[in-house]
Amino acid sequence: MVNWVSPQFSKSRVNRAGKAIGEGKASAQDIEIMENWRASHAYILNTFQATLRKRTRNILAVVGTRLKRRATIENKVRRFPDMQLSRMHDIAGCRIIFETIEELLKFRNDLHGARFNHKRRGADNEERWNYLVNPKPDGYRGIHEVYEYDVRSEGGKTWNGLNVEIQFRTYTQHAWSTAVEVAGLLTMNKPKFGQGSVELIDQFRFASELLARHFEGSTSCLPALSLQQVKDGFNECEQKTRIIGLFRSVNTKVVDIDFKKNNVLVFPYVKVEDENTSDLEVHPFDNVFRAIDRYNNLEEKFSEVADVVLVRADSFDNMRVTFRNYFADTTDFVSMLEEALA
Repeated sequence: MVNWVSPQFSKSRVNRAGKAIGEGKASAQDIEIMENWRASHAYILNTFQATLRKRTRNILAVVGTRLKRRATIENKVRRFPDMQLSRMHDIAGCRIIFETIEELLKFRNDLHGARFNHKRRGADNEERWNYLVNPKPDGYRGIHEVYEYDVRSEGGKTWNGLNVEIQFRTYTQHAWSTAVEVAGLLTMNKPKFGQGSVELIDQFRFASELLARHFEGSTSCLPALSLQQVKDGFNECEQKTRIIGLFRSVNTKVVDIDFKKNNVLVFPYVKVEDENTSDLEVHPFDNVFRAIDRYNNLEEKFSEVADVVLVRADSFDNMRVTFRNYFADTTDFVSMLEEALA
């Protein structure tokens, strides 16, 4: 029988731990509390992924899940001092990738009519996290929704009140988001968080606009610009960043993978000036608790030199599609851009 980690501390104590971590004053117990809170989300993540996989069984969509990394949680409470850790809605994350926007919207609407008690946060404001209607200034597009876990069964009540975020993306939007994250892994910049090279941040804004117009008949964060202005802006940024050239040069190798549903991925950081390829490590587990334990150990060991993430997927191909960033795979992004620019 699986023994899932359950929350051991009150939400007020979790919030105090988060505040201490954000202020750089965390005690060993504060870190322990944060880790328990994070690990507790594995249970609801497993519940939601099962529901989503069942509902996508007969459509062309890929589902993946991940627990938010410790370093990312710590970074977030530092960047947002007023954030309550117990209310952080994306510690447990599910991602669904669709062929088209039409399929995405239909699935989302069907999910809204699902017969379960889980509460959809922000249900009174449909466009709160709709970045298709309102793209982010950095070019991010997609739709996010947050569900608060709520069941009546005795076995599941312990986790009531925990949140899971569901990300809805098309393959085009996912290719862009992947490239942004890979750029952060391969360079000293963090364009996902608006940090680092202004030219790199602007280049991804132009790229988002190009992809939205060419592949989805829409616009992104630069709707007022002409197509030629978007192309010129992208090319001018590339002359300074050379990020597309870097994407082409990186070739992550994965050899002899014994795929299992729970996987810990370790991706070494690569600096811009490095020309050597880097190898992704994949540690597969049948048991989610062994995976979490290994994940914690590796994250502690490699926190300064590698990105470590715990993911779950039905197949190796699905894992590679859903988490392309951890395979440094920007092939789709580069090919899509070449077509849009041409």
